Amino acid sequence: MMQSNIVCENMSEFCGAGMNVDNVDLNLLRVFDVLMRETSVTKAAVRLGKTQSAISHSLSKLRHLFKDELFSRDGGLMRPTPRAIELASDIAGALSTIRATIDRHQTFDPLETRRNFRIGLTDYHSIAFIQGMIQEFAKRAPKATLNVIPISASEVHTLIHSRHLDCALIGTSVSDGPNLLRIELGQDRLLCAVWSGSKLAREPISLDAYLAAKHIQISADGHSEGLADLALRERGLSRTVTATISNYLVIPWVLRGTEFITHCGDGLLPLLDEKSGVTLVMPPLPLPNVRVSLILHQQLVADPTVNWLREQITNIYSRWEIEKKDMLFKSNFMKWHSAPYATE
Repeated sequence: MMQSNIVCENMSEFCGAGMNVDNVDLNLLRVFDVLMRETSVTKAAVRLGKTQSAISHSLSKLRHLFKDELFSRDGGLMRPTPRAIELASDIAGALSTIRATIDRHQTFDPLETRRNFRIGLTDYHSIAFIQGMIQEFAKRAPKATLNVIPISASEVHTLIHSRHLDCALIGTSVSDGPNLLRIELGQDRLLCAVWSGSKLAREPISLDAYLAAKHIQISADGHSEGLADLALRERGLSRTVTATISNYLVIPWVLRGTEFITHCGDGLLPLLDEKSGVTLVMPPLPLPNVRVSLILHQQLVADPTVNWLREQITNIYSRWEIEKKDMLFKSNFMKWHSAPYATE
């Protein structure tokens, strides 16, 4: 009866006043949680080691329990209803409490765990971290699986609260939400990226040259302003944005053969070798740093598996910082690294 006692307080708000919580099959909550994550009866069945028929039967019981459809079919996916989204955080939190209670009396062994970990990454951090992260994960948790989910800053709150993600690595400004924990890992300096064969790459960029140039804005939605726009506005200035692109992967091809300027954090420097055709140089005015933060739910702080994942990400980032600083020291960028901001 330990598990019933743990979730009784949470369940009291789910069930009608006439329903005895002791009669609720807590395995149904596990089915609900996995359906929220997988959005598929077939995938949920595989994840739980059950038949599709058993999952469908459990879903019928859940619908009766909560007096709501909970999930509706949309093509090949099971879309959660507003009621299901409302329940998701509390149910996942209750299950997390149960796991944490049990785990406190057991030793988490990454070499033996078969858990499915889900990490949200922006394309910026996918470029920088994904190779090292997967290699490290495969070595330290060989029986587990790692799902890397592409995300944007606007999706973080919803995906963390609904438990579609264990955590997310974000390099843009995200407002602090209720029950979310933000762990700042470091900051990346925002630099100008130009084609290595352009005139802009031959000497420090003056403010006049910066303002006269055509800019490429990296924006996931095609509308959001960049940190450079905010810094310019504070000085009563503006730049000419010729086009927006949705991710950092295409920077080498967009810049090649042009005098365009775009911006990226110095975290990408270790990946921009001579073959990329991209040179990073100092901007002619101070720009805000890019805060690199790990976001997770407060209720998962006591979960030893999530803490282990958090530790791996933190270690990978620390090693990346060392490699980045080494590249900064060796690169041509260093000859302008200490130059004052241009004021022409």
